[in-house]
Amino acid sequence: MSNEEQYGPVTLEATVKEEWIDFNGHMNMAYYILLFDQALNNFLESIDLGLDYVRTSNRSMFALENHVTYQHELSQGAPVKVHFQFLDMDSKFIHYFMRLVHKDEHLLSATMEQISLHVDVTERRPTRFSEDKLEVLRQVCEDHQKYPVPREKGRSIGIRRPEKAAGK
Repeated sequence: MSNEEQYGPVTLEATVKEEWIDFNGHMNMAYYILLFDQALNNFLESIDLGLDYVRTSNRSMFALENHVTYQHELSQGAPVKVHFQFLDMDSKFIHYFMRLVHKDEHLLSATMEQISLHVDVTERRPTRFSEDKLEVLRQVCEDHQKYPVPREKGRSIGIRRPEKAAGK
């Protein structure tokens, strides 16, 4: 299995647009999030938790927390793809990881780890998935166990400093 095959299925392909380029000459960080969000929406659509689900059930997924790493710059016109890896779930939460890769150069450009909560949009409160949705999520979670745990999973943010020797 190649490195990219170990990243999980591709849920989005796109090309970096001119308007996404910032004054530093590379893709602005907001558009990384946009691409990850679109990739998540495509995944949710693929398991019938997308827009039709929201409209018919008044339930949706709300992002609770995410962590993005930026690893290689992207410039205008770069073809990209987003790999989606489902990590964990329970009756109300899903935990997943996405990788944004330059399609031609096969460079990992960014990662995003995120946890989302299933919410009743009318009451604006957390709600459990139905049994049929839980079963679909369990199946996806089980299927994605074949992928290695992402190196960046669970990373914290902070300035790394060398440890001082004892007594100094």
